[in-house]
Amino acid sequence: MKSIILALASASVFVAQIPQMALPDGNDMWVVQVVTSGGLLGAGSGDVAISSEGKIVCRREIRCANSFQLSNFQPLVEIIQAGTLPVLRPSALVSLCRDCITTTITIRRRDAMGIVHTYTASWDDMTKDRVPREVIWIYDAVLALRQ
Repeated sequence: MKSIILALASASVFVAQIPQMALPDGNDMWVVQVVTSGGLLGAGSGDVAISSEGKIVCRREIRCANSFQLSNFQPLVEIIQAGTLPVLRPSALVSLCRDCITTTITIRRRDAMGIVHTYTASWDDMTKDRVPREVIWIYDAVLALRQ
């Protein structure tokens, strides 16, 4: 019983560390969140979230800047705001690799009409080459903001 309580306490601490960021108020706003899990130690490679306000938040064991230059992210912002990211089946890009890091990217955006759209894609080390290049561009740009 004691080990179950400790496991639950550990799991709740891990969940609390995932960076969360609210979608900013206003139209044409967005948030991109990258969450990883798995790997040899099961902890992934680090989580990060950024917003259209130039804010960035990382899981506390990863260092990241307090903000970033939105202008450096502009080509990717246009992809996000266009709302033309390819639709993926949620489980199609995750293999049975036990030691692979699984990555999930979630993009939430509010369009010019105020409607919130959510895009999610997941992949692992074995299936990354099947992810649409636009998604990987966004993922790579977000990862580059970590220090």
